[in-house]
Amino acid sequence: MEIKTLEGIDIKEIVKVFNTSFADYFIPFKLTEDQLTAKMLADKTALNLSVGVFDKGELVAFILHGFDHVNSVKVVYNGGTGVIPQKRGFGLTKQMYLFIVPLLIEKGISKLQLEVITENTQAIKSYEKSGFETIRELLCYKGNVAFLDTNKNIELKELEDYDWELMESFWDIYPTWQNSKSVINELKHSFVSIGAYIKNQLIGYVIYNPTNKRIQQIAVSKDFRKSKIASTLIIALKEKHGNTFSIINVDKRSKIANEFFKKIGLKKTLEQLEMELVLNK
Repeated sequence: MEIKTLEGIDIKEIVKVFNTSFADYFIPFKLTEDQLTAKMLADKTALNLSVGVFDKGELVAFILHGFDHVNSVKVVYNGGTGVIPQKRGFGLTKQMYLFIVPLLIEKGISKLQLEVITENTQAIKSYEKSGFETIRELLCYKGNVAFLDTNKNIELKELEDYDWELMESFWDIYPTWQNSKSVINELKHSFVSIGAYIKNQLIGYVIYNPTNKRIQQIAVSKDFRKSKIASTLIIALKEKHGNTFSIINVDKRSKIANEFFKKIGLKKTLEQLEMELVLNK
């Protein structure tokens, strides 16, 4: 078997192995070529930093890596690790990391990040053997929104620009990779972004992906909490985009965020761990 980067590998080959690898996953899913292309774009996937195992020229395992600068630090994100069923049990994930980590260090990458379902103990052990450590616990939600009270005193307007300095001041927690401001900036044209205003002052916002019905971010100024601002934003989305919503990777430590999603009718679908491997120790 040969291990090398995925640079130059056709997306058709990647999607075939991706679907074979995830067909018997905890939550089985299958992506079309277009869907995987969209995921790779959202994850900022760089095939020259991604890695695969090839058996007689056929791709049988892979790690898709996204790349970004986070707070002036070069970070790589694992957007998916897969091994086809026939090749499991041979330590291919660890072998792929043994191959790719020196290459990432050469390119000045400071750390690797990933999320893994807490029930996937085999994968967690594999990542731990490769040096990853858990940095936080995450919760994912999905469901139909219940009836919510709204605030009639605020004005809702489309967010044409993101004032991240102001918007970040609303945060209690930092978003994970797929909900990060960098990804949102990259895909702004495909998102619905609504701001809540009082006297032309932004006091809350929601950013929503209508393609997968996912809330990317929602936040309210700390000075306007418990004023039904977030509920008003959700109802505005509901009126135009339907009643079903999901949100992934909410920091478990945020009591406010998790209580809000439960209150509006969303149900916890799974728990994940965010793990990190620091390369420049």
